[in-house]
Amino acid sequence: MSDMNSALSVWQLVIIAVIPLAALCGWIITVFIVAREPRAPAAAAALPAAETTDATAGDRDQPMDEPMDPPARRLAA
Repeated sequence: MSDMNSALSVWQLVIIAVIPLAALCGWIITVFIVAREPRAPAAAAALPAAETTDATAGDRDQPMDEPMDPPARRLAA
């Protein structure tokens, strides 16, 4: 029995390579999915952002409830 052919066939080598690679990819994907921050509920996401309370928020000429006018576009010379 010392003359046995110990070489692996190509399909066996592919299985040896693919199984650990698939397990590694699955583990990495699982870690990233579990590590994500939870999504905000749809009702909270639809609310406007919190208003700032610094000094610059009070000296605007428009109230915070109304949208601000976009800045005028500058023409290139």
